[in-house]
Amino acid sequence: MAELTAAQRLKAMRERSGLSIRKLAQECGYGDKWTTYRAYEDTYKKPYLPVDLIKKILPSLVDRGDPPITVEEVWSLAGVLPGMMGINDTVEQAERVNRHDAQPMVGSVVINEYDVSPQAGGGALTAEAGGGADQHTSLASWTLPKAFLENYIPDLSGLAVVRVLGNSMEPDFMPGERVLVDTRHRVPNPDGVYVLWNGLGVVIKQLQLVPKSKPPRVRIISVNSSYPTDEVLLSDIEINGRVVGKWLWK
Repeated sequence: MAELTAAQRLKAMRERSGLSIRKLAQECGYGDKWTTYRAYEDTYKKPYLPVDLIKKILPSLVDRGDPPITVEEVWSLAGVLPGMMGINDTVEQAERVNRHDAQPMVGSVVINEYDVSPQAGGGALTAEAGGGADQHTSLASWTLPKAFLENYIPDLSGLAVVRVLGNSMEPDFMPGERVLVDTRHRVPNPDGVYVLWNGLGVVIKQLQLVPKSKPPRVRIISVNSSYPTDEVLLSDIEINGRVVGKWLWK
């Protein structure tokens, strides 16, 4: 039998506590943005959960359930196993590792890859795209040479990576391909390929402003001709950023 992932263990522990997702999210300070917490149970892929999340859920889970959930069980979700060091020392070590992982190598840029699957979150892709608590879960990080990126993108502070879902943008963007997104570019000018929230999910589409439209309207275009072109008010969509590159494997 395969070992449970950290996300699966968190879900099992939360269910054992008798708390609903919404209730635990509220107790952790997420308020109505409970989908942010839910992503840690549903789509989180890393082997261990963030230390900051464990600190939030610890008071709500410990001593609940049958048998009662222990401090050690909750901390184990972050890979914190006290042993001879004690929990406090081990937590400090884990936090140092997290800080180290977040620092790019000299001359490099660390770019987070975000989960845009339908169940992963709300309208905002990242905090840079206007997110805050509603931002999507980071699945991984990519380290790329700074000098290379600066040849194409003047401002590297708002870059993100997302995976293409579905076939609406074939053949230009195939399912499973990763694309590089400039989340600071949230106005569809010039026309191009953007990541946007359409009211149901985060999607990748061509956007084309309708000339002289007042109020401004935009055409949402799929490369795959089997999908219709939509025309909506610009105010009805939330643009998360412009696609500025993709990985092409041969």
